[in-house]
Amino acid sequence: MPKKRRKAKIPTPAWERPRGAIGSRILGRGFQFYGAVAVGVLIIVAMGIVGYAFLNDEMEKRARPGSTAVQVEDTRYRVDYFANRLKIFVDQNGGPGVVQYTDSVPAVSGLLTQEEIVRRFAGELDAAAADEEVRGNIANRLGITADDESFDVVFQQELVRSGLSEADYNDMIEAEVLKDKLRDRFAAEVPKSAESVHLRQILVSEQARADELVAEIKGGGDFAALAAKDSLDVATKDNGGDASWMPRGVLDASSEELLFAISVGEITTIPVPKGVLVVEMLERDANREVAEDRIPALADRALAGWIEEKMKSLTIVDNMDLGTGDPKKIEWALKVAYQS
Repeated sequence: MPKKRRKAKIPTPAWERPRGAIGSRILGRGFQFYGAVAVGVLIIVAMGIVGYAFLNDEMEKRARPGSTAVQVEDTRYRVDYFANRLKIFVDQNGGPGVVQYTDSVPAVSGLLTQEEIVRRFAGELDAAAADEEVRGNIANRLGITADDESFDVVFQQELVRSGLSEADYNDMIEAEVLKDKLRDRFAAEVPKSAESVHLRQILVSEQARADELVAEIKGGGDFAALAAKDSLDVATKDNGGDASWMPRGVLDASSEELLFAISVGEITTIPVPKGVLVVEMLERDANREVAEDRIPALADRALAGWIEEKMKSLTIVDNMDLGTGDPKKIEWALKVAYQS
């Protein structure tokens, strides 16, 4: 006889199954238990986030000194190097209490760019810096002679003080030697005569004050007395504001264009990097002999123009630009230069 088949068991739905001991204990908890668990989870997550942020910040801080501050083509200046050069610049120009970071940071960025350009292109003008010239310049900075027996010891002390490596220090001085040679070359090329103007000037910080002075002078005010009282230009204020004869080529192109457009007897204002000039044009000469004391300024301007022209052919990245740069890199460098 055939065997009877057993009836298949139908699985019991999960929701009808009896709860285990552990499940019963957990599911049987009240709202207070689940609230405590939720708070605990939130605390753990928060601590994880804080820990990650702290670790990330610490890693970033450690990497920041070695990151790029300024790059000219393939030459990269690290943030720690920039910070040390910034400290040197600040110390050489009066210290943290005198030099504002809004002046020092752009100045050092520009200085590093200029040095790289000079080292790259000085050979085009047959300028070179021999090792003995670099050593002599370093010795002069240290207040000793190049053949002084203590040179090596004093130089090592200077490296420690500056925070620069010997190679970096030598590169910095090499650029100085090359700039001096280029400046001498441009000085030799200054023409014997040039279009020139004779003027008086008062330098003030704001346009509003400059406008007030123009109105006062045109109303009969004494230009010389006002220059002595108000001018920020220490070179001319005690001389009644008299800037003597100025040949074309001393100022930057934009300022010069405005200045040489002024008529004799005219009193007006000209914006300049350090403020606003109140100018009175006294005389002009289409071809006046260039005074000896104007030659260095003309050479400096010619050198600056040469550097500006070379910059156009290079890719330059400035992460220390106060407007568009990296705020954290700038802050790190400022701490080294202004708080150490």
